[in-house]
Amino acid sequence: MKQSHFFIRLLIVSLVLLAGGSNAHDFWLEAQPFYPAPGKTVELSVHVGNDYVGDTLPNISNWYSEFSLLEGERKSDVEGELGRDPAGFFKPQQDGTYAVGYQSLFQYTEIDPDTFNKYLVEEGLDHALEFRRQHQEFHAQGKERYIRHAKALVQSGTEFNHDNSTTLFGYALELVPTQNPYRKALNDWLEVKLLYQGKAATDIQVVAFSKSSPDKAQVQRSNSSGEVRIRLDQTGPWLVKAVKIMRLQQDKADWESHWASLTFAVR
Repeated sequence: MKQSHFFIRLLIVSLVLLAGGSNAHDFWLEAQPFYPAPGKTVELSVHVGNDYVGDTLPNISNWYSEFSLLEGERKSDVEGELGRDPAGFFKPQQDGTYAVGYQSLFQYTEIDPDTFNKYLVEEGLDHALEFRRQHQEFHAQGKERYIRHAKALVQSGTEFNHDNSTTLFGYALELVPTQNPYRKALNDWLEVKLLYQGKAATDIQVVAFSKSSPDKAQVQRSNSSGEVRIRLDQTGPWLVKAVKIMRLQQDKADWESHWASLTFAVR
């Protein structure tokens, strides 16, 4: 019976994933807890949904190309068995800021015109919407291939024996804070940089909100240095996200999108 329930749930989340950008689904990592004591297990869950609410995904290795942990100079695979939900876990051995990264494989989706146009508006992808208008594609299906790049920062203890808050995973699209958010206090400002292929990604919509107040999202566009400034005005978990889309010339897809997310917590 348990195995049957697992495969039913697996089918449901597979359909959610295949929906891709059609419902502007956020994709993020969440740590339980974000503030573990050294030696305590941290559960890592993979989420897809909206406004910090959605489904969790089990650990299915052929859904991702990387699920890894940065601890100082060491990079290792996150532990987690096939089908496990939460998808992974780790046990910090000392005080410090740890980084977890999850990169999906490319997926393909085809979206009806109205839903695709709405998605472009919501994610601030104005150039793609204008391209569709100018090339008589406004009423055409949106054929897209997409990939997710998710990161989470976890602070163990109160000291910073190592600090991986600004370490890059090398994802094609990556959000990275310029300072450690765990060194910030409530109502401080945090600068976050968006990189594409290792260079500043300019004029991209970046959205940041807390789990407790997703209705108070801070929506900005990255400046010439790829940066935005976020006011950490709520305690608890935070999600920062951005999407970059590019025109393709392929049979299966007209567009390629990269989705980046970053999570951490504020005390």
